[in-house]
Parts: sequence; C-alpha cells; structure tokens
Amino acid sequence: MKRTLAGLACAVFAFGILETICRVEWSHRSETPFFSPNLYFYYPELAPVLEADTDSDHGMDVLLLGGSVLHEDWGSIPQNLREVLTLAGRKDVRIHNLAKPGHTSLDSLYKYRRLEGKSFDLVLFYHGINELRLNNCPRHVFQPDYGHSSWYRVINRFERNGRRPNLASLYALAYRFVRLHEKLIAPEAYVPRERPDPKAMRFGGEIKTAPSFQSNLEGILALAQERKEPVVLMTFCYHLPRDYTLERFKAGSLDYCLHSCAVEIWGMPEHIQKGLDVHNRVIRDTWDRHRGNAIFVDQALHMPRDQEHFNDICHLTHKGCTAFTEHILRETRGLLHHRPTQEEPGLQ
Repeated sequence: MKRTLAGLACAVFAFGILETICRVEWSHRSETPFFSPNLYFYYPELAPVLEADTDSDHGMDVLLLGGSVLHEDWGSIPQNLREVLTLAGRKDVRIHNLAKPGHTSLDSLYKYRRLEGKSFDLVLFYHGINELRLNNCPRHVFQPDYGHSSWYRVINRFERNGRRPNLASLYALAYRFVRLHEKLIAPEAYVPRERPDPKAMRFGGEIKTAPSFQSNLEGILALAQERKEPVVLMTFCYHLPRDYTLERFKAGSLDYCLHSCAVEIWGMPEHIQKGLDVHNRVIRDTWDRHRGNAIFVDQALHMPRDQEHFNDICHLTHKGCTAFTEHILRETRGLLHHRPTQEEPGLQ
C-alpha cells in the first residue's frame, strides 16, 4: 500500500513538474498568463476580448476577424475605423482585434466560436490570401480541415469538437508529436507554415481551399445569426502589377510603396491571383445567399490599385487604410444609430 501511494505521489509530482515546464514554455511562446484559468496557447489574442465588457448599452463594440492586413503592426485600419465611426456619431467605439498575421478563415472561425456570451455591434470578416499557401501541395496531400499544416493538425484536435483542456502539457505533447511526425516521419504529408516548398509551388494553381473557405465563412455567419450580430463581408483587395517579378520586387522598382512582402511567401504570383479571385467569388456568392444577415463591402472593386494604396500585393499604405475604412463606413451607416436587441434580427 505504501509503495502504491509513493508511486502515485511521484507520478503526481512528475506531472506537476511537466505541467509547470509546459506553462512556462507556452507563457513565453504565446504570452499566455501562467495562471490563466483558460489556456490561449495558440490564440493569446482571445484573452483581452474575453475579459472585455461588451454588454454595455453605451458605446459600440466592433470585432475584427482577419490576418495581418487588419493587424495594427501592418497598418492603421483599427485606429482609422475607430476614428471614422466616432466621427459618424458613435461614442466610446471599442475595437476588439482578433486579426493575426498568417491566420486564415479557420482560425477566425475557432476564435469567434470561443466568444460565446460576448456581444458585438459589428463583426468584420476579412480573409482571402493566407490559406492560399495551403494549396501548394498535391491533391492527395490536401486536407479540407487544413490538417496538412502542422499548425492545424494540432489545433483541430482541441477545437473541432469543442474539447479545450486546461492542461498545458496536453497541448505541448500534441505539438511535439505532430512536429516529430512532420520533421522525421512523414514530411511529405505537410505544407510548411511560413513559406511554401519551392518544389511544391507548382501545385498551387489548383485552388483546393475554396470549399473549406466557404465552409468556414458559413460557420461564422451561422454563429453571428444565432448571436444576432451583423457581419461585414469584404472581398479581398490586392494589387499585382503586370510587370511583377521577384527580382523587381527585391529591387524596389514595382508599383508599390514600401515593397513589404513578396508574393512568393504565399505561392507563385499567377496562382495567388487566381486564388484571390476564386475566394472573392466565394465571398460574393455567400453574401448573395445571406443578404439578410450580412453587409457587403466590395473592397476589391473599390480600392485603387497603385503604390499610393499598396505596400505589396495585400498590405495597405496609410492612404489605403483610410480608403478601406471609408468603404466600410459607407456601407454601414444604417447601423450606426441602432443596436439590435436580442429579439430583433441582426439586420433589417
């Protein structure tokens, strides 16, 4: 009996050490609070939104779902949006920004799903380019849940069915197993998260992500309708000069301002242009089916394509960010003086 208790105590102690080490690692890796009651290892940006008061009858709460274009490190859209909404008559405008560089519509679906119990006056969806990187693989490797990326193979285990353990060790072990599988056992079954494999970029012309992109978008709209929250769907604006080459981009001689990111970090230029057009078609078609529950802003149509508005294929200059937010304001004026109640539909 004593040996059993001693063994159990050692196991508990060892597990406590493992959990402590994992929490320290993840706190450093993702800025997750060590003693956080909820773990946000992969989505630390969720913490301030979940802790914010969005139920006040005063002010306006706006949620941003997207990638780097909406992130404050890559442009002034969050600040500009707050300013134009304030000038339009809304007071105490609060921008809750869940946009993150490299994230896709699937990340936004997972993050939005976690916000049950929060309340937003406006939800902005802006995606289109990041998941095109996932097309750089043969058809038999591609997985609709993006599980051919190690990032999603780990997250899907805990997010797909709502299983979100509060033990850092479980996340860490899953992460280590998937990385081992990717690096040593079956590297051919994955696409790199940062830059596509040059040998696999030839497969990127088949836009395999379109059905998944649509499914993720439909999932967000279904949640928004259930929560009575109006969604702004926006096409993805881009600028790809006809004389684009990687050499001209590196030389800074294209019709861009800062020449921030080369197209090749997502794939071959012609494939990325094709993919953006396909994803924009998905957005337009989805809005056409959800006109009563969404607002449509055709950023791709209205944004001028020149160096005054673009720093690269998708990131906007200050002037571009200003135009971006003005397009949103023009289409959402009808909501600025009315907040739907729980009994009312999200849009009239």
